[in-house]
Amino acid sequence: MRPLRKRLDEHRRALLNPSSYPSESFSRHRTLRHTHEQAPTFTVIVLHRHLTQTLERKVMEAMEIRRHNPEINSKEELREVLRLIS
Repeated sequence: MRPLRKRLDEHRRALLNPSSYPSESFSRHRTLRHTHEQAPTFTVIVLHRHLTQTLERKVMEAMEIRRHNPEINSKEELREVLRLIS
C-alpha cells in the first residue's frame, strides 16, 4: 500500500506535466478539458482512517468512487477490486 503522500504526489506531478503521465485520470482530464489553463490546486479529505488491509482499502475506495461518481475517475479501482475478489 502506497502512503497517501506518495499517491498525492503522483497526482500532483500528473497535473503539472500531463504528457508524461498519459494513463493517469488527472492527466487525461487536464489534457482534454483544460489544455491551456494553469494546473489547479486540490484539497484532500481523508474519509476512512481505520483501514489497514489493502483489499479493505481498495473496496472502500471503490465504494466511495461509486458514491461520489467523480468526473475524472476511470473506475480502475472498482475493476481492480473485482479482480482481487474473484
